[in-house]
Amino acid sequence: MTPITGTWRLDDYYLESDGTEGPDGGNGARPLGDVPLGRLLYGPDGYMAVQYMPGDRPPLDSPNWRWATDAERLGAVRGYGAYSGRYEWHGDLVLHHIEACLYPNWIGVTLVRKAVLTESWLVLRAERRLGDPPTPVLVWERLR
Repeated sequence: MTPITGTWRLDDYYLESDGTEGPDGGNGARPLGDVPLGRLLYGPDGYMAVQYMPGDRPPLDSPNWRWATDAERLGAVRGYGAYSGRYEWHGDLVLHHIEACLYPNWIGVTLVRKAVLTESWLVLRAERRLGDPPTPVLVWERLR
């Protein structure tokens, strides 16, 4: 088991910027709104899964998602993220080896996350290079 093994609740999701991204990059922007919803699970078997979304997503008008219009479906997935796969813990880095993902371009990719861990909190930041889009920062609270 690793120190991050367990279940985590998304407490905050915001973007950090160094000012090189252009006019729409900015510190503190909250793409999931003020009340994000998400769970992150790190299993003792070396597998992880994550889901995150705006906490105030409206329900679809259609009684069944299979009958929803394309516009309804697009609205339902806007801001939603999910992926799973193996993970590696290296103290100040977590590697997520993506095996399944809502965004198909990440399948087979390894996402590197800078990690700050306390007893109750895990803060993950995407690796950033000069000129990259704003850096997503996800703040997770340990549930168990």
